[in-house]
Amino acid sequence: MELPEGTLEILDVFIKEFVKDKDVVLGLSGGIDSAVVAYLLKRNLRRERIHIYSLPAGTESPDIPKVSEFLKLKYETFSIGEPINFFRKISQDNRVAGNVTARLRMVFLYEMANKMNGLVAGTSNKSELLTGYFTKHGDGASDFQPLGDLYKTQVFEIAKLLGFPEWLIKKKPSADLWEGQTDEGELGMSYEDLDKVLVCMEHSKEIGQCKVPGVTESEISRIYGLVHSNAHKRINFFIPKIGFRAVGTDWLE
Repeated sequence: MELPEGTLEILDVFIKEFVKDKDVVLGLSGGIDSAVVAYLLKRNLRRERIHIYSLPAGTESPDIPKVSEFLKLKYETFSIGEPINFFRKISQDNRVAGNVTARLRMVFLYEMANKMNGLVAGTSNKSELLTGYFTKHGDGASDFQPLGDLYKTQVFEIAKLLGFPEWLIKKKPSADLWEGQTDEGELGMSYEDLDKVLVCMEHSKEIGQCKVPGVTESEISRIYGLVHSNAHKRINFFIPKIGFRAVGTDWLE
């Protein structure tokens, strides 16, 4: 999917203006999203203000050292396998363990950010945010989301624009929450098709008006349903309006 004109310039200005003189903490997964965010941070901030961590729940991804080498940014590794094993004993469900893993990673990142009075950079893209393909208070929690208004296929375009290596661009997207887990496998659709359906929704097309070659109407309906049913994940909390201006509805920051 093509990038809107001036996308890179908007991202540069946003990061500089939002971060200002603070340090930034980032979790590096070895995938394209966190690598692109790290590159954008390096492009706009002094390197000593960027703090990158690998937080494996088991074995660290072999791609992380290669990503670090490409970015020319150092990182530290802290295993969170021990607390994850505790939760795996409670539940044998991969999804439950996956959510716990994502939340524990964010607990760590915020602890490090608090120590330096810094900010946590998120790595979620628009495709994930719309479909709810993230863990609430986990990878969905951060102080800012540079890729939040870019579909996954647009993130790939940003990577190409920035000269990312082919092996990283073509790597199957995965949050590495359990063995063999992939994004597209869980979503049941390629990101290319998914993003075309989401663009239909963005432009307020009804299900019957959305036509994507190779994607059935029932699949399109399923994605529409995902976006609607996961709206709660895109809101921090719901508050009943009682006073003159309620936080989150009238009292917008």
